[in-house]
Amino acid sequence: MRKSVTEDKVAVTDILVKAQVIWLALADDGGPYCVPVNFAVEGDTLFIHSGKKGRKAACLDSGADLAFSAAVDMQLKTSDDNACKLGYRFRSVMGSGSPRALDDDEKMHALDQITLKYAGRAMPYNEKALAITAAYAIDIKSATARIKE
Repeated sequence: MRKSVTEDKVAVTDILVKAQVIWLALADDGGPYCVPVNFAVEGDTLFIHSGKKGRKAACLDSGADLAFSAAVDMQLKTSDDNACKLGYRFRSVMGSGSPRALDDDEKMHALDQITLKYAGRAMPYNEKALAITAAYAIDIKSATARIKE
């Protein structure tokens, strides 16, 4: 493992808490599929939501393993003398997990966690929107953090 990569759960969680989106890498008969999503993290679980129909929902409903990534603290490194010194400082997470659809109370818990992350408070939901919304837990199987300074 690279010296800038760690499996430390504190480092992984800190990045996930601060990240605004995660990128999900999914696959189906049409091939690979990558999509950014809003999310919340609680322990070793990511919570996301989706419409009940569509390619993303079908991939998640299959329960097939997926990959995810997120990055925070992006800062450009510049150099006047050598192009090879250009790059970024960042902290990122790469991981894998398995999705599972949530019902009723679990669904509301997931949606509440996502709302708290982005709005900072509990908010009411539109019942019509809830009826066409699915929520998923992604049980993290492995995750590493990379700290590039």
